[in-house]
Amino acid sequence: MMHMELDLLEATPRYVEIADMLQAELEDGPYRPGEKFPSESELCKRFRENRYTIRQALDLLVHTGVIRSHQGKGYYVCDKPLDIQYTITPAMRFSHVMRLLGCTPGAKLMKQEKLAPPEAVRNGLELDEGEEAFRLEILRYADGIPLTWNVTWLPVAYFPELLDHTAAFDSLYALLEEVYAVQLERIWSTFQAIYPTAREARYLQISPNTNLLHIESVMRDEKRRLVEYTSAKYRGDLCRVSIQF
Repeated sequence: MMHMELDLLEATPRYVEIADMLQAELEDGPYRPGEKFPSESELCKRFRENRYTIRQALDLLVHTGVIRSHQGKGYYVCDKPLDIQYTITPAMRFSHVMRLLGCTPGAKLMKQEKLAPPEAVRNGLELDEGEEAFRLEILRYADGIPLTWNVTWLPVAYFPELLDHTAAFDSLYALLEEVYAVQLERIWSTFQAIYPTAREARYLQISPNTNLLHIESVMRDEKRRLVEYTSAKYRGDLCRVSIQF
């Protein structure tokens, strides 16, 4: 009886076996990025399995990031993922690092507002209670692919009228340097592996089960003022982060 229970525990589910076979074909077979993947009914016939089992296998491949689902249209083969080695240094800039890696950087300002920041941000920037900061939500891209979701806080006192200069937003640091003659330097960062919120997953075009590397950082200017607090969430399926000492 114990032997039978052990066999049951160690048995690989049928949908996992099918997903493994299909993934091997995607890696080594004839499928090209953007090509339509076989339908559920075609795979049911091929593997002689019910639709529920096939759907589980396809869902697993979607979560792995090798195929994507389009409602009403079926499944399509994903592009080969980027493998970005992102190096963090005190003076690191996203756009500069991307260009060094041969990628085209991009950024889209999703939201901007002025308000009193939460306690963690206030403490990180050493602001007085009630002192306001600008909050910017920025989606960053590499070769047109969403890579990071950033929420950046900048004290109003150091960057007056900032929101008047963000209409043609491309690079935050370029804007700060051009308008305010400020150059920033990282003084500390913390790292944590997390899952995305539903909103973050939608903007980053990933499964809610995809790991993110969450990096919170504080930057100072040449006058040693604490001028930026950023929460950056990097896609774990596309990006590796190294720290340069």
